[in-house]
Amino acid sequence: MLKGVNKQILEVTNTESPYFEKIIFFVRPQGQQLSEKALRGEAEKLAQAAGKPPRARIAAGQRLATAAFILLGIGAGIALTFLMNMLV
Repeated sequence: MLKGVNKQILEVTNTESPYFEKIIFFVRPQGQQLSEKALRGEAEKLAQAAGKPPRARIAAGQRLATAAFILLGIGAGIALTFLMNMLV
C-alpha cells in the first residue's frame, strides 16, 4: 500500500559491514531542512552502530522435535542392524 509519494529517502551503500549490503533511511519531514551532508553523516553513524544482527533463537519445541527425530533415526538404525544380523 502506497501511503505517500513525498518521502525523502537516503540510501547508504557503503556500510563496511559483512552483514549488510545497503541501508535505506526514510527522512522525517522535520529532518528535510538539514543539508544532505549532515543527513548522510548521521546515517553513516547509525549504520556503523548497527553492528551484527541478533542470532535467531530456537524454540524449545523445535529442539525437542529435533532430539526426537535423532532418537527415532538411531532406533531405526539399531532395528535395521538387528534385522540384518538375524537374516544373515
